[in-house]
Amino acid sequence: MTDVLGWRCKFGVFGPSTNTIVQPDFDDMRPRGVTNHYSRIFTPNANAVSNESFRASAEVIASNVLEAVRSVMTCAPDYLVMGMSATRGLQSFATNACSAGPGPIPPSRARTRCAPN
Repeated sequence: MTDVLGWRCKFGVFGPSTNTIVQPDFDDMRPRGVTNHYSRIFTPNANAVSNESFRASAEVIASNVLEAVRSVMTCAPDYLVMGMSATRGLQSFATNACSAGPGPIPPSRARTRCAPN
């Protein structure tokens, strides 16, 4: 069944719960027929003032990524977007986590549905 509002494309977007930029940016850029569906990776609002505190914060985020991905995958998005910086190590984790959802989206279907009219 075609989504009523997201008939062109549905984005599943996830990022840290402390991020206040990605959701408004995606909403501002959203064209007609595209919907954004958000999921938050829980993380305490910690200051990364050293390599150790940054690493500790990244580990908390990494341990909570899978739950955020599972949650947003229930709406069957055409694309999954990780909205955060400094994620080199988390990118492969998130990619693997996507396979835990309802399954990959065939690229040809996603390109067709999201292409401009």
